[in-house]
Amino acid sequence: MRWLGSLIVVILATSGCALLPAPVPDRAYFPDSKDPRTKCLSQTLYRAAVAAGDDPAHYSFAMLQTSKVVAVTHEEGIFYFSDGLADQSPAHVDALVAHEVAHEVLGHVGKRRVLSLGVSGGFTVIGFVVPGLGLMDFLVNPVIVRAFTRDQAFAADQKSLEILRSLGYQAPRRTLAEALKAAASLNGAPDGNPLLATEPDLDDRLGALEPLETEAAGLAGNTPPKR
Repeated sequence: MRWLGSLIVVILATSGCALLPAPVPDRAYFPDSKDPRTKCLSQTLYRAAVAAGDDPAHYSFAMLQTSKVVAVTHEEGIFYFSDGLADQSPAHVDALVAHEVAHEVLGHVGKRRVLSLGVSGGFTVIGFVVPGLGLMDFLVNPVIVRAFTRDQAFAADQKSLEILRSLGYQAPRRTLAEALKAAASLNGAPDGNPLLATEPDLDDRLGALEPLETEAAGLAGNTPPKR
């Protein structure tokens, strides 16, 4: 297990997908190797990494002491998963972990860090140019942050569908949608001004997953494959 010290990480609330610079969570702790939830998360993370075409040997995780469904992703394949996430059903754990692995393989954490630190007198990133924009302008401009991180959330959702399909789910869209709804139900409504939210609205994310698979396929697809 690799510990993060005081490195900058990216908070990923699994009811949405907010990418915000933040210190390592205060209530982080090492997982108990004898805890069945640790075994479940370890197996899921391993399987999701393989399904995404990545090397699971580079992946590790610690736990967050909170009943809310939360995941924190740091570059180099390091994750934090909350007690609340670990207590979800196996299918929901698979879907939510797959989403975080999607962020990792898509390089979102590194791109967010480069964007945050590389703005100086104008910058070009992921295909768009903002001339004359200084670093402080960017850091206090939530509209730019919101547009960037929201796109990453939608991209990770789509990539996680591929991962879930590779894990054996016949209805990955329905599986992810139900996991997102369950997490949002437990976590409650997000705080703050919705116009400045750095994560997409749940309805927007669910809408992007349409059309869901048929109910019959959904029932089969929500049964976790044999591990």
